[in-house]
Amino acid sequence: MKIVVGVSPEDSGSDAVALGAVLARLLDATIVLTYVHPPTIDFPSMGHVDAEWATFLQERGDATLDRAESQLAVDWGIVDVERVTVSHPSVSRGLRQTADDLEAQVTVIGPGSVARDGHLSLGSIAHSLLHGGSTAVALAPEGYRETAPEEIDRLVVGFQDTPEACEVVRVAAEIARPRSLPVQLLTVVLRTTRISGSRLGRDPERAVMETLMVHEAGAQERCNVALGETFDGEVVQGDTADQAMARFDWKDGDVFIVASSRLGPLRRVFLGDTTHKLLRALTVPVVVMPRHLDDLP
Repeated sequence: MKIVVGVSPEDSGSDAVALGAVLARLLDATIVLTYVHPPTIDFPSMGHVDAEWATFLQERGDATLDRAESQLAVDWGIVDVERVTVSHPSVSRGLRQTADDLEAQVTVIGPGSVARDGHLSLGSIAHSLLHGGSTAVALAPEGYRETAPEEIDRLVVGFQDTPEACEVVRVAAEIARPRSLPVQLLTVVLRTTRISGSRLGRDPERAVMETLMVHEAGAQERCNVALGETFDGEVVQGDTADQAMARFDWKDGDVFIVASSRLGPLRRVFLGDTTHKLLRALTVPVVVMPRHLDDLP
């Protein structure tokens, strides 16, 4: 298995490298450090600006890859890595092209430029990869280079009552079983609107939410039965994604795994609006699975 790790000179690139190292250990995979730079000018210019620009891009790419390779060797003891430099006007498309060419199973990137401390941030590169990529997409939270654990301690599967979500549970089970890792199912129920007026009180709304949470817990159990598993499950609710996610007992060694939206194209990654909200509330890495999972884990 190969993992493409998108590197950059910024700290987010180091966060991606740290997550790539953690996942490589988990999946017994080879890391492909990938640097994407803008295309060079393909015609000569006065003053040799084109040659100077090409030299700058090459030197910057080499330095970035050297730093990432050193991080893997010094911090993680990983020395068997591959390096790729790609010329492409779009970083996300360059990473996608590399992953497709190498038949990689996972593409790893760091947080966007507007990341909150310790949180995930979905920048333009993430948005592009999460709406059309053919590999699983792993996103590192801000500062993960400093907080990444030596090993993953638990796989938390974002669960919905869909066949796609239960299939991700199956994949998580196959990853976890030989490594004796626990798997936790997590369903998030967001209360987006109030269903009753203040004069009627909160009892009707509370009853509806309780019924919904019982239904979701039952869906988790049905998936367990279908797969022959006994994974623990939890259903949390909140008015907002931040509130709901804060009610779950996250641990530093967690990885959150979610299924691609069933509305997306087959064999591609696609996320809905609700999942986007949940991801922005996370302080642990996330792996978003494509809809076609035959090649995973």
